[in-house]
Amino acid sequence: MKQTFREEAHAVKRTLGLALIQLIALAPSQAQSATSQNSAGNSVQLSQSESSASTKLPARELTIPAGTPVEIEAAYSVSSRDMRLGDLLSFRVLVPIRIDGVILIDSYSLVTARVVHAKRGGHWGKAGKLAWMMQDVVAADLTRVTLTARQNLPSGQNGISGTSHGGEVAAKTIVFGALLFPISPLALMSGFKRGEDAILPQGKRFVVYVANDTKVKVPTERNLVP
Repeated sequence: MKQTFREEAHAVKRTLGLALIQLIALAPSQAQSATSQNSAGNSVQLSQSESSASTKLPARELTIPAGTPVEIEAAYSVSSRDMRLGDLLSFRVLVPIRIDGVILIDSYSLVTARVVHAKRGGHWGKAGKLAWMMQDVVAADLTRVTLTARQNLPSGQNGISGTSHGGEVAAKTIVFGALLFPISPLALMSGFKRGEDAILPQGKRFVVYVANDTKVKVPTERNLVP
């Protein structure tokens, strides 16, 4: 009886030992299989990524011709009294510029100008003056497109003047000169009406022009205007 029990116990131990050996033998192959699957997955992802990169279309390069008109408006009100030589003025685009159905300069794009003359209204009814030269507008790819105030005239300027009261002052000079002849005209100057400052009101519209042929790059998939 004891011998039979020992034989059964020995058989169980041998069975467990064989099972353990099989598990140890299978573990490396399962790990290798999992590694192979991961590698295959990574390869597929890399292939898809590389394929996507290889099929990405290049940007289109379009040209805005010199002389193209650009409708703009003043972004805010300014007075010749407050401006100085070299100050910047801001405008914005009203109508987008399209080439081959693609918007190269969008509405509300920033337009910059530089003040070249600023004079407040003066004594003797002299009107104030404000003049500026256009600089550029920012295109869709952030290229700065050079602008000019006059077509085919790069040095052209825009400008405005205040209201002059010279005629009114001249009449008063004659009257007061006759009544107060002993008094110097310079002493009377402070009593005369000044000319008005030049005011550039917000929303004031102008048409300016592209100064030179300018290349702008846009994505190929950019929506076309029908």
